[in-house]
Amino acid sequence: MANNKSVTPVEDVLDAAKIEEKEWHGKNLLNKTWSVYQGDAKKVLKNIPDESINCVVTSPPYFWLRDYGVDNQIGMEETVDGYVQAISAVMDDVQRVLQKDGLLFLNIGDTYYSGKGQSQGKDKKSNKRRFGLRAVDKSGGLDIDIQRKSVIGIPWRVAIEMTTRKWVLRSPIIWHRENCLPEHVIDRPIRSYEYIFMFAKGRRYYFNKKPLIDKKVEEDMWTITARPKNGGLDTAPYPDELVQRCLEIGCKPGGTVLDPFLGSGTTTRVALSMGYSAIGIELNKEFCQYSVDQLKVM
Repeated sequence: MANNKSVTPVEDVLDAAKIEEKEWHGKNLLNKTWSVYQGDAKKVLKNIPDESINCVVTSPPYFWLRDYGVDNQIGMEETVDGYVQAISAVMDDVQRVLQKDGLLFLNIGDTYYSGKGQSQGKDKKSNKRRFGLRAVDKSGGLDIDIQRKSVIGIPWRVAIEMTTRKWVLRSPIIWHRENCLPEHVIDRPIRSYEYIFMFAKGRRYYFNKKPLIDKKVEEDMWTITARPKNGGLDTAPYPDELVQRCLEIGCKPGGTVLDPFLGSGTTTRVALSMGYSAIGIELNKEFCQYSVDQLKVM
């Protein structure tokens, strides 16, 4: 389902965008342009022109999974609705910058409500998980009267909110995270999947089903090994293959790809390697620098 909307060169996007936060720009060996902006996603997006992006692949910080130690980070809101509204507000601006025939692939994970009223302590494997008393540990059912030990349903709460903001939810895709690290639980099944929501702006958009047919895979359940490349950063990136599949089916050749929650830079790096131009936005300076260092040698 494609139309003839033209591809916007990333140079035009960058010339029109007057962004005051820290920024880096460059070109790879294929003469494809990349840009990385350090700053709040919503603020940076406001300076990117309307309908200048062909495809968005992103994974925002999950609700109370990690504390990245930066001000104004998403993921540490005191209420479920606060988190849902924060993600949806960024997606409002993503919708504006996305071309009419563009697609958004949104990866988001879920969280359990413990409600024990006490801290879960420190995670020895990740210093980003050294919380005090998290919102999901506090008694009272958060803001939704949820029962203790319940999965909150974060992905669908975000997705449903976005459909009230004129997004078209075309497909919930299951990412079966093959060989993922097991959870240490004995009273429920171990989780092994996450959602990739495919959103469109309207009824007609660019979509290429051929790669799914050629690979002979389940079209809405992708079994992809959870072995991302993050260079030792304490972050949780998705694997290259996940981004590749999204772009193969959802981004027209020569298009510009955006990730407003760049993290360690998987989306921009993979997009450039596939012949797309790429723009990334990230609040954490360390993550920005890591991503830029990778892009500079491509």
